[in-house]
Amino acid sequence: MTGLHSSKEAARLAGISYRQLDHWTRLGVVKPEQEASGSGTARRWSGRQVVELRVIAGLRKAGVSMQRIGRAVGWLRRHLPKVKTPLSELSFATDGRRIFYLSPNPGKLVNVLAGGQAVLTIPMAGMVEVAADWPVPTGGSAVAYDLPQKIELGEDGYFVAHCPALRGCWTQGKTREEAQANLQEAIALYLEAVEAGEVGQ
Repeated sequence: MTGLHSSKEAARLAGISYRQLDHWTRLGVVKPEQEASGSGTARRWSGRQVVELRVIAGLRKAGVSMQRIGRAVGWLRRHLPKVKTPLSELSFATDGRRIFYLSPNPGKLVNVLAGGQAVLTIPMAGMVEVAADWPVPTGGSAVAYDLPQKIELGEDGYFVAHCPALRGCWTQGKTREEAQANLQEAIALYLEAVEAGEVGQ
């Protein structure tokens, strides 16, 4: 097969170690395009699978455990069998504990680790996905593992941040980085409030 990467190349492109890639493969969280078939052969990875690796790395960086990621991937494979590489084809959000994916129809934010419970209906107009650094193959969608964010400098010198998909989710910070960190916390609190029924969907 052409256009495939060795495990070392895939790990480098995904920004992870070869040891991490091997561990995730052994756990069954990721699957190579081409398995090693015998002596002298090796696993080979497609560009779309490299995107999946980047998403997993992003979830790990956000604090999500491999056990939770594995459960989420298993649920996605069982319930979305037509989606070959769900982590590269869907849009995700996390608060470091839960994993949500955005269902394009009817635009619901679905809690994967809660058996596919829809926690919020999001208007799709104006949705902006966060594109991965690795190019997605032609015909694929951009991958997102965070909800869309907007950060602007306010008149008072503070940076104002909000999430367009979550009505009323606003915060600010003295610096852009502080505003972004505050917004991540605000999104997590917002989602908790939605699940608790404290915020109308």
